[in-house]
Amino acid sequence: MCLAILWQCTRKEEVFLTDPSARLTFSKDVVLYDTLFADLHYPTKRIKVYNPNNGALSISEIALAGGVSSPFKILINGQQGPVVRGLELIGGDSLLIVIDLFFPAMAQNTPYLVEDSIRFFVNGQEQKVLLKAVGRDATLIPSGDLPCATVWDDTKPIVLLGQTVVPAGCTLTIQKGTQVMASRGSSLDIKGTLSVIGEKNDSVYFGGLVAGKNPGQWLGLRFYEGSTGNKLSWFHVENAETGLSFVYTTTPVTITDITMDHGVFNDFTKSAVDVAYTDLRATNCLFFAISDAGTRLSKKGSGVFNYCTWAGYSYDYYRDGVNIEVNDPTGTLSLLVKHSIVWGDNFTSELVYDPAAAVTVDSCLIKSLTAFPGTGTILNQDPQFESAVLRNFKLKSTSPAVNKSVPSTVTDDLEGTLRDALPDLGCYEYKP
Repeated sequence: MCLAILWQCTRKEEVFLTDPSARLTFSKDVVLYDTLFADLHYPTKRIKVYNPNNGALSISEIALAGGVSSPFKILINGQQGPVVRGLELIGGDSLLIVIDLFFPAMAQNTPYLVEDSIRFFVNGQEQKVLLKAVGRDATLIPSGDLPCATVWDDTKPIVLLGQTVVPAGCTLTIQKGTQVMASRGSSLDIKGTLSVIGEKNDSVYFGGLVAGKNPGQWLGLRFYEGSTGNKLSWFHVENAETGLSFVYTTTPVTITDITMDHGVFNDFTKSAVDVAYTDLRATNCLFFAISDAGTRLSKKGSGVFNYCTWAGYSYDYYRDGVNIEVNDPTGTLSLLVKHSIVWGDNFTSELVYDPAAAVTVDSCLIKSLTAFPGTGTILNQDPQFESAVLRNFKLKSTSPAVNKSVPSTVTDDLEGTLRDALPDLGCYEYKP
């Protein structure tokens, strides 16, 4: 009598199924990682395991196929792997698996596959969730001063683990094709000289450990008083708080000089460029996907921009600042923008400056309510980019920026395409 009553009180989802066709389902059948670097810890990933059946399932075992030697580690409903046995999952319920990954360097200069699987055994049947990552060995750079005359090349990616310093009087040379990846909160601090020697189709890359649109991962390239002779050619900076900045605590005595060409700046929580007490020269550079002012010049120094494009759109982030901002209440700062495009949404004027600053805009297309000193400038005409929403800032054939520049010493564009006898404004030369 009692047994019959107990059986009748058991809910159907608590009655164990023995049918081999009763299966588990998963939030992901394959857990994929971006390219990861050896000897570093990464954020955990999670998967949910569901019992979609009307009855309960007895899970005899959940295990990593690679066992204790696997680079992956799993935590199953709070129980540490690599193997957990004797789990029960009532109908409609789920459990959580947390996955960690750490792997040592493989002494390889090319990418390699890091993989394993999680095996599930229910009613004599096996199911799997695959774990896959592309691994790379890297040169890990701890916080602190670099040796003088350090050279980084493309043999392995460079991973910054903190505040990496180029000491005063020393030079860091970064050769073509080098990838410089920064862990969260890291920076490259230049108190000496930075020489970036990228080439067409083989540029130097600076970014965070996570690819894609992920700004704010690192602090960027930071220059200090006394830094001199800096030159960056054919390079790409992205996913920092600020791409390139000048750091000071007291009023500098000297002016830092930075020359850059064929550079791309994108995805910043603050600015692409934010410098003071700096002479900055930029040619064939592109600035986009920036939350604050695209380029900010302050205090003292000069900025000369030639054949550059600022594309300030709010498709990815809300914009708090215009494309170019000049803060100079004392009249000790000058700005010259030539053969460039300064365009965006949200603001009626994309270049704002203190009246004391000496600002000249020559042969440009710019969004502004007021004219600037200079000649040949086109005001408030849409530059007709190919697709701003897709981040393609090349010019359409109907763009008012086509054939509106004049011949100069700059003979190519951002991609190395030769400029013709009637060059186009901005960093890209239109080609049919």
